[in-house]
Amino acid sequence: MKGNYERPVVLANEELAEGVYAASGATDCWTMDVYSVQDWNGSHHIFEVKLIHSASVVHISSSVTCTVTFSYSLSDAYSEFASSLSGTTITVTRDLLANAYNSGDTVTFKIWASTGDEATTKALSVTGYTVTCQHSTNVQGGYD
Repeated sequence: MKGNYERPVVLANEELAEGVYAASGATDCWTMDVYSVQDWNGSHHIFEVKLIHSASVVHISSSVTCTVTFSYSLSDAYSEFASSLSGTTITVTRDLLANAYNSGDTVTFKIWASTGDEATTKALSVTGYTVTCQHSTNVQGGYD
């Protein structure tokens, strides 16, 4: 029996809280998690970003770029690394000083986010995030 290829259709519904990722089976070298560590420090809600390097990839990561989307529009957000804010999204680029990363290596950093008022800032939650890696050839000449 000969099957016909059917092109997949991707639909977006911004009113849903869950998402399905179209890149099924594809993984990057880092997995990412973002969670609240303090909901109010007097001005911001503090989140921690945790990145864990894949066991199946060994290379030199020169930087990672993390994009985090929040439940409300932000009036202020920053990290200890280079960052930019746009609406509900902060993008943070962390230079990794060309370290070679292996299985289980972990990188963490914080994001301070504020909506401009205490109640909404405390209620902030993460609605999505992505991570991309800028990498180069490892010392053995291998790559991914």
